[in-house]
Amino acid sequence: MKKDLKLIMDFQKEITVIGEVCSLLGWDQLTYMPKKGLGSRVEQLLYLSELIHKKVTDEKLYRTLKRLSKKKLAKKQGLIVEKILKDIEDSRKFPEEFVKRSSKATSLSYVAWEEAREKKSFKVFEPHLEKVVKIAREGIGYLKKPGHPYNSLLDSYEEGMTVEKLKPLFEELKIGLKDLIGKIKDTEIYKKQKRLNMKISEKEQRKLCEDVMKRIGLTEDRSRLDLSVHPFTQDVGFHDIRLTTNFRKNPLFSFEATVHESGHALYELQLPEKDAYNVLGSSVSLGIHESQSRFWENMIGKSKPFWDFYHREFKKKINVSKNTLYKDINSVKPSLIRVESDEVTYCMHIILRFEIELGLIEGTIKVKDLPKIWNKKMKEYLGVVPKNDVDGVLQDMHWAQGAIGYFPTYAIGTIYAAQLYEQLIKEKKNVMKKVSKGNFSDISKWLGLKIHKRGNYFLADELIKKVCRKGLNVETYISYLNGKYSKIYRFKK
Repeated sequence: MKKDLKLIMDFQKEITVIGEVCSLLGWDQLTYMPKKGLGSRVEQLLYLSELIHKKVTDEKLYRTLKRLSKKKLAKKQGLIVEKILKDIEDSRKFPEEFVKRSSKATSLSYVAWEEAREKKSFKVFEPHLEKVVKIAREGIGYLKKPGHPYNSLLDSYEEGMTVEKLKPLFEELKIGLKDLIGKIKDTEIYKKQKRLNMKISEKEQRKLCEDVMKRIGLTEDRSRLDLSVHPFTQDVGFHDIRLTTNFRKNPLFSFEATVHESGHALYELQLPEKDAYNVLGSSVSLGIHESQSRFWENMIGKSKPFWDFYHREFKKKINVSKNTLYKDINSVKPSLIRVESDEVTYCMHIILRFEIELGLIEGTIKVKDLPKIWNKKMKEYLGVVPKNDVDGVLQDMHWAQGAIGYFPTYAIGTIYAAQLYEQLIKEKKNVMKKVSKGNFSDISKWLGLKIHKRGNYFLADELIKKVCRKGLNVETYISYLNGKYSKIYRFKK
């Protein structure tokens, strides 16, 4: 049995290391790679994806796992075997040719998406997205998860979540958000509000971004900040995390994006080092990952204590009062762009994408009709309509990368974040006073203890129940929003 267990542990280390190489190549592709390097990069990633698939579908490995699954193992060993076996049984369902075709399609699709954005034309991206959707449906056919076909995609990002569970939760969320948005829009404050016109140089924006990274807990010897079209975080090794942001005219975009990505990065850096090369040392799910970024971005990064501190930094660059800056940062106004949307309307963007993805998988929505359907839903849910495809259906890179089923995790994570914030305040009543002085270390340590250090030992909902004593709860999130924004916009809850 020792020999079998060693084989499993060696396999995990190999897969982890190859995955880190893929991550590094992917990060480089989105940051520094010259355009003409694409051909070689596609071949490099294609080779590595085939190598991973061969290792994952190796018959000897599978037989070893099946054999171990019938043995009486220590709790940790048993959990490792159980998790790997589930993933491998899923991977073995995909033919090697399918994996190769899928990898190539998404690599080319991303480039087509970038070109489509440059030309402001969905038509450039349309044939590539057709292939991505077709491949997604084909993959569903191999997996055949119970229930709705979309479950096969959703489960790969948020294990245990299903359309049957998510649909009613999103309906509850939609009703709560529509009601709140209506209350806010009816106020005189909303009708008279004007956004601040802030301008800060890229050099100064970078200083602010690097400062908040350090305060959250990211050190220069384990992390770095670069630029990309769409901000993202990529771990390329246990002590090597890469963040990106995007400097725009409004300095709040890069700053808030950095706070968001720092939440992802801190999670990766605080995972249990003893499990760095096994499945238990990874994050629980994308929903939990998003809860960390949304927690820092919204619950902390848009809180009054946070801006009581950062106002003094921004005041050096722009002449604005503390209260005016706080209200501006938390102003609600339906927008075209998801990543620029406010805390209240954000999840409506996610619900829209979820409904479109369901339609694409069910076959009730055709790819060629996406711009029209997108615009119709934007008008219905948020009251705004994009003037071009870049501000509409082409704004996100997820579909270009084949990540259908990913979007719901943003809303799931946002709800989890509100639950974690509620629990944090219960357990550490004075923590926000420290935030107002620029000290975030208690929060970073609390998240490390409650979420990060627990690695992948539990399913997402199990973990949240352990920490917050209740599972995914829309009511907690809506209550948080009502409590905060009733004070800002002065309406009765």
